[in-house]
Amino acid sequence: MEGKKKGLLLLGGMIVGAFAALVVAYFFYVNFIGTKEDLIGYWEVFEEFLTEHTWWLFASIAVLPAFILPVAPLLTLAGVWGKTHGVWLAVAYTSLSVVINLTWTYWLAAGPGRGLIKKILRRTKYGVPEPNRESELEWALILRLVPGVPFIFTNYALGLIRMPFSRYFIVSTPILIITTGGYVLTVTGMLGKQWGAFFLGLSIIVVMLMVGRMAFRKYGRDK
Repeated sequence: MEGKKKGLLLLGGMIVGAFAALVVAYFFYVNFIGTKEDLIGYWEVFEEFLTEHTWWLFASIAVLPAFILPVAPLLTLAGVWGKTHGVWLAVAYTSLSVVINLTWTYWLAAGPGRGLIKKILRRTKYGVPEPNRESELEWALILRLVPGVPFIFTNYALGLIRMPFSRYFIVSTPILIITTGGYVLTVTGMLGKQWGAFFLGLSIIVVMLMVGRMAFRKYGRDK
């Protein structure tokens, strides 16, 4: 059991390392290639394009987080889009995009990603961990519910340990739909002064934070 825990921590470290590489790339760019203002300008052009092109906006939510890019700015743009096109339509499209993302990134991690990680781990004394059914579910709940864990990290981690896809999907889908839906409702409600949507979204976020704290207290301390 101890070896499995260390193996899972090692896998987590690799994924966190990918996030760190993104941060390093940012600082390298602003210090040696361009400026922060350049990046802001690129983002503003990208933002205008996405909010004017529905398909590209929600395709971006389905695809770009897989490359360790933060999803929060894209969800914010979905909220901006919802101000014009309707808050519930924005929530529906965002939910569909997130479900597509959690599906294909799972299979990416469970297939070619797992093969690559196994090759890397051969240089160490660890292998890809294979938690039992109970431990697997606990890890899924911890990673999905505890605030601050990027959802793409969870997609990859649960795919790498090959949690059965049916259980992965059943656990992941409602949690991600509720959390991303709450975020989009809050942004759209605030921008469009739709206070019913705003307070509903804010309430969802608060409730999910509380559920995350309870999940950590129940499962997370020993993990």
